[in-house]
Amino acid sequence: MANEMQLRKLDKAFGHLDNDRSGFVEQQDLTNLGLRLLAEFGAAHDAPKAQRIAEDFSTFWQELAKALDVNDDQKLSPQEWRQGFTSAFVHGDAFDRSFRPGALAVLHLADTDDDGRVSRDEFATMQRAFGTPVGEINLAFDKLDADEDGYLTIEELMVGVRQFYIGADETAPGNWFFGRV
Repeated sequence: MANEMQLRKLDKAFGHLDNDRSGFVEQQDLTNLGLRLLAEFGAAHDAPKAQRIAEDFSTFWQELAKALDVNDDQKLSPQEWRQGFTSAFVHGDAFDRSFRPGALAVLHLADTDDDGRVSRDEFATMQRAFGTPVGEINLAFDKLDADEDGYLTIEELMVGVRQFYIGADETAPGNWFFGRV
């Protein structure tokens, strides 16, 4: 069973994906998120980083549908999301197998100069694509930037992603990945 913080984070994540605000997450919602990310970063659709996002988001959708879509209608309700994500990703092993690659693809897209780090501006660009309130983007960055060097390494960001999506520690910095929960 997920704790209250985990449920709030799952609800926030559902909101990131429900692009058309239909009350369901569908494959097109993931496609639209990928397109928003590419547009924010000005990346061409045929660029290697764009292709990586398309492939990894497709794999992620297939895993989501298989694990969470209990009525096989090709859309995930908030209830299916909460219950299935908790079972398959929080308590199961699906995070590393199917979620991590997509998250890494997003982080590598955000690392526009390929130096293994994401600057505050790159982080803000990524966050805008996810719909993070502008006033919370710097707060999120500051919570994640433990060494206060003004950059987040891909490894630091992946720790934050894991803490946000599947972590139970209510004091973890990754809980702030998308601002207040």
